[in-house]
Amino acid sequence: MLLHVIALVVFGGFTLYEAIRPTDPTFDEPPPAEKIDRVKLEYKVRMPELQQKSTRPKQKLQVRSVENVAMPDVSIQVPTLGDTGNIGRFGGGNFGDLGDGGGLDVGGVSVELFDIKAKGEKFLFVIDVDKDLLQDSKGGIPTYDVIKEDLTRLIMDLPSGILFNVMLFDRGRVELWRPNLVAASKANKESFSKWLEPINSSPQNVGVRNRNYTPKSWNTEVAQNLLRTQWAKGNDIYVTTMGILEQRPDAVYLFTDELPSMGPATYRDGANEEAVEKEYLDRLRDAGYSSVEAYEAARKRTSEKIKDRIASIKQNEANKRKKSGLPPRVYSRSEENDLRRKVVNDLKKNDPDFVAAIHRRPIDSEYSEREMESFYERLMRLEYDQNAKQRPALNAIIFKGADEEWTDEQDDNVDDFIDYFDGEYRVLKGLGAIDSEKFQ
Repeated sequence: MLLHVIALVVFGGFTLYEAIRPTDPTFDEPPPAEKIDRVKLEYKVRMPELQQKSTRPKQKLQVRSVENVAMPDVSIQVPTLGDTGNIGRFGGGNFGDLGDGGGLDVGGVSVELFDIKAKGEKFLFVIDVDKDLLQDSKGGIPTYDVIKEDLTRLIMDLPSGILFNVMLFDRGRVELWRPNLVAASKANKESFSKWLEPINSSPQNVGVRNRNYTPKSWNTEVAQNLLRTQWAKGNDIYVTTMGILEQRPDAVYLFTDELPSMGPATYRDGANEEAVEKEYLDRLRDAGYSSVEAYEAARKRTSEKIKDRIASIKQNEANKRKKSGLPPRVYSRSEENDLRRKVVNDLKKNDPDFVAAIHRRPIDSEYSEREMESFYERLMRLEYDQNAKQRPALNAIIFKGADEEWTDEQDDNVDDFIDYFDGEYRVLKGLGAIDSEKFQ
């Protein structure tokens, strides 16, 4: 304890550290800012001392839009169909007169066919080969022959600097002349001419010959429903347009006899097939048949009689027309139905073994105009927008017989469809109708 006391006395007087608290700083007020007047600078230009003007002539630079650049024109003869050809957009009940000629702007910039101009480098020509275009009301096979000749002449005059292809369509069947667009060279044009010549040249050679093109978009539910319902008016146009867009042309010329509106589009809904089949079987049982097979066996003989009677009527008609120097008749689908109905009614009255037809009654649904536009919008975004391409202009040439009526409803439908694709259309009058009843 003594040692501890001594150590405490000795070391207790040492200072280990000293905390120093700084005094509060003081601030002096700064002197007032000195005002400096702005220096005025003066620039003088002495005109007499400028450099002498150059003796080179002036060159005025001009910037012009590509759209306004005048391209050299190649004059072509716009075709006429017989002596009654008229072309023009429908309005006020009158068709415009067929012009004396059109032109092709060389360089793959602008093409004018049937008084419709389209710009681009890639052109697709789409031709309706449905047998309805060969009916007597349009002038029969001769009218279609003239259509092919005129179209061939126009394509032969295309400038070689552009790419083109040709598509045929008929009730959900599509045929391409070439897998892809090709240059409008002389050899390609001649090849196309030979390829098109036999199309719709006789009742035995009607429609698409080689179904060699199936668009990817046909795998969608919308396309499948429309393809399943080819009898519905306009469905072939809807699905063909899907294939047109997948070819990615800059401009399209569509040749047909009629176009639907953008909607509604009627289709047979597969979801209702079970209900349709049940209703069909119930009606068979009510008619006294135990099964579908039993009914078909009873109906077979009547069906063969109907088929033979129709073939006989057509053959007799063809013989009479041949003697009169007219081509054989090609029946449209509505005309086929009318003829069949006439034969069935006759057999029903005179054949004691007649068995009436019992058909399934499908339940139809519709895609609205908005749904159809939405479908095409998505397809154009996929094929054009995502590939930084400008969307195409779809133009239509509507062929009608000289005596065929063109109603306001038909005009509204075409206008509705074509306007969606920013295109134009013309109605082309063909040959006079053939009197079918004279030879029946």
